[in-house]
Amino acid sequence: MTVQLTAEQVLDEHSQASVLSVDFFDTLITRSVAQPTHVFAVMEQNLITSHGDSWRGFAVARVEAEQRARHGAASENEHRDITLDEIGLHLASQLALNASDRDMVMALERETELQLVQAVPFGIEITELARTRGMRVVVVSDNYMPATHLLQMAHRAGYSWITEADIFVSCEHDGMKHNGMLWPVVLSALNVPAGSILHVGDDARADGEVPTSLGIATHVRDTMRTSHRDMINTTPAVLPLSRIEAQYRNAMDEAHWDVAEVIGGGLVAMIVAAQVLDAHFVLGKRSVAGVHFAARDGYLAHQVWNTLRSRGWELPEATYTAFSRSVVWRACLSELTRDNVGRFVGDDEVLTVSRLERRVGCALVSELDHDSPIDAATARDIVLENAESVLSSCKSLRARLLTYLRSHEVLMSGHHIVVDLGWTGSTIADLADLVSLESQNQSALEGRLTGLYWDATPQRRRIAMHGFAMDEFGSTDDNVRLLGVIKLLEALVTAPHGSVVDYADDGTPAFVETAPELKAYETMMRRVGDAAVRGALAILDGTHPSGVTAVDITKESVWAAIMQVGHSPRADEIESLSRVNHVTSIDHEGNGRPLIAVAPEEPSKVTLEDLPGMYDTLMHRHWMQGSVRALKNNAETAWIADELHNLNPMTSPRWVP
Repeated sequence: MTVQLTAEQVLDEHSQASVLSVDFFDTLITRSVAQPTHVFAVMEQNLITSHGDSWRGFAVARVEAEQRARHGAASENEHRDITLDEIGLHLASQLALNASDRDMVMALERETELQLVQAVPFGIEITELARTRGMRVVVVSDNYMPATHLLQMAHRAGYSWITEADIFVSCEHDGMKHNGMLWPVVLSALNVPAGSILHVGDDARADGEVPTSLGIATHVRDTMRTSHRDMINTTPAVLPLSRIEAQYRNAMDEAHWDVAEVIGGGLVAMIVAAQVLDAHFVLGKRSVAGVHFAARDGYLAHQVWNTLRSRGWELPEATYTAFSRSVVWRACLSELTRDNVGRFVGDDEVLTVSRLERRVGCALVSELDHDSPIDAATARDIVLENAESVLSSCKSLRARLLTYLRSHEVLMSGHHIVVDLGWTGSTIADLADLVSLESQNQSALEGRLTGLYWDATPQRRRIAMHGFAMDEFGSTDDNVRLLGVIKLLEALVTAPHGSVVDYADDGTPAFVETAPELKAYETMMRRVGDAAVRGALAILDGTHPSGVTAVDITKESVWAAIMQVGHSPRADEIESLSRVNHVTSIDHEGNGRPLIAVAPEEPSKVTLEDLPGMYDTLMHRHWMQGSVRALKNNAETAWIADELHNLNPMTSPRWVP
């Protein structure tokens, strides 16, 4: 991130200015929620608490009312801004509110803004320094709130010296900053030439291009604005993440804004806290013989669990249990058929006989050169031709896996819970079958996962399984939304080691380390994990500076956090995560695939007929939503993103109906 100028440097660069004009929102003041529309989510939460469930959906309605008000005003006079009263009229019509309820809601909005207001440190610094230098300081803002209300907010934030005469707000004049019509009002009232004004704000056009064209000196500082997500619709469920991200934003040193810290301390911290809380919930409901955090997706939660135990929490000792879909499936394999051999080799994989041998755990008889590339069909044929050897290898692996499970007390009689990220639960179900058979039905496993989707249905007929944030009984749309972000979540919620591919005779797990995953961990994911552990601990012990506590970690809030980050990534997140490759092959070898898919080299040659195939590739092999957003951010590929949105609206960031 570009190092920002200090307040002193900004003023020194424009020493000719006798007047400092400052934008209001995100320059002078900000809020304790991450997005401006989240103010309405706070209102909805308060309305439901005070007046009941009939107010559910208020936040979305408030956003829509403002949109309608702006459309109506523009049809009458394209230059003027709307007022809060106009928004109130549209909202009343939309929700069938009587005059009393309308006035109550508008009063609540003003009060909520006051409750959430916080000063921007740079705003304090530059205005105080300007005043010490004898400069006149005024506020110039495009907003629907009247000057009287902005004055209250300014005073609440500590700008006690501001008067109503110092505030120029678009809703009280027939013009706005961004169309240039408000500036003549300012110049006339101040009775100064344009060249004597320095304007500071966060919007490139309204605070930069437009006033510059009028001869006003400008300095655009967009650090607050770049922290916003493009998420128009909102609900109270998003507020925990919103408050955490706002805390980061409001406390940040602009020179050290760290994507890994924010994602880890926000989204991942909430997921990890949810994993711990869900396990703790089960302990309060029934007798549990063992708590097992699955490698690798339970690594961070296991760290938090152990730390809480060391701090005096009454939690049983829990194991960190290393298994993977490849070793469990192989260990459970009793026959090889044309139908199940595909589990060893993906449809589009190109590998070698040597790599295939490592994958099946035994030597393979083949006339082909062991180091020459072979396609998936050939690889499957080779496995079937060596079925006896492969099955023998699987039997040996099963014995080693059982030795490991005994050492981790997974075979101990009783009910065990396995904490994992998701998604179909097939690995845990296979493991449960093995454990049940070996223990003669004395040991039973229950899967406690962050999320499940529709493919979990067969597994739920075999094993008790629960998805904290998303259960398979969610809507089809929700399942599609989740599928689009799974690759991102798997990359973020990880451990400092590779996936387990085998065990020694004494049960010691053997991990495979891949260069892309090691690189991702050292460059970014270590910091994500460290921030997640710190954040989860602060949430759970009630010390998080945002005020978010364990009570706020609910099914709804974790789902909303996943959707916010996964479906509406910021530009800096896309840039950082575009350098991450995620390895999903069964043997965890190879280079994997980039989280953010590489854009077509020649976008102009992409046709509408290509889009379904592109959609399928993005959905199943990459972080769908991040990839689409990356396309949207590029002028040459933006049309592809738009068409993908049309093809499946669930790729759109407006995820709340």
